[in-house]
Amino acid sequence: MHSVHALLALLMASPAMAANYATCILDKAPAAQNDVAAHAIMQSCLAEHPGGIEAIPQGSGRGVLGFKSGAECTAKKAVDTRSNQAATLVAIACRRLYDFPFDPTGARPVD
Repeated sequence: MHSVHALLALLMASPAMAANYATCILDKAPAAQNDVAAHAIMQSCLAEHPGGIEAIPQGSGRGVLGFKSGAECTAKKAVDTRSNQAATLVAIACRRLYDFPFDPTGARPVD
């Protein structure tokens, strides 16, 4: 039982790792105060997740607890972001995670 408490304390003390490039951007970019910082955040997230945005399946963030759309995510996450580059990175990450995949037939999946 004592080791369970130690493990929980260790997990709570360690910094959280983002699950993928998009979540890394959403965790870090909204706080960027300038474009130089935004670029450094992008480089850091790419170093942690070398596949970048292309490695993330379109719409993979959708679910009960996620945003309903990329626009909703962007509006929430980028509202106070001072850097235009960071806001753009946030919008790209939000669209990748929360927008439906493109369907050339025009059919849209049911929520």
